[in-house]
Amino acid sequence: MKGEDKDFLELLGYLYLQYGKNDAARIIYQTLCELDNPVPIIRLTYAYCVAAGGSYSVALHEIEKVNVVEFNLQELSGYHLLRGNILWHLRRRREARKELQLFLEAENQRVDASKKSRAIVTSARIVAKAEIVAKDDAEKAVKAQPQEGLWKKFLRFIARKELNRELSR
Repeated sequence: MKGEDKDFLELLGYLYLQYGKNDAARIIYQTLCELDNPVPIIRLTYAYCVAAGGSYSVALHEIEKVNVVEFNLQELSGYHLLRGNILWHLRRRREARKELQLFLEAENQRVDASKKSRAIVTSARIVAKAEIVAKDDAEKAVKAQPQEGLWKKFLRFIARKELNRELSR
């Protein structure tokens, strides 16, 4: 199967999930998982579809196959939440609590990373605004200089006129 076909099936499965067609999405994601070496998020989504159908033991078996090393913080928190939910439905409460604790830790790390990135973006915006203000101030100063020069010339002109008037008396 071509990469474009896989992408299309993944998008179709996502759309089915969005519209609550979990059985259709499960079939599509199952097909994607049966292909050679699916990406971990595909297998995780398939486990979600199976769990939504009520087959928690099959969902746990599928989620055990997921390699979480490649996950970012958002995907990792979703993994722990889903695994905790599956374990809870299988009445493995102690393991479910551990997974939910891992979910909270991953979520806190994700929020902290998000706050740091927002702080960096805010700092960059402040610096950009300061540069704009400095540029505007520099432009105003450049525009003001010729006017000051004209003002000085005018004052010199008036002073010379006064001086000539005094000398002519």
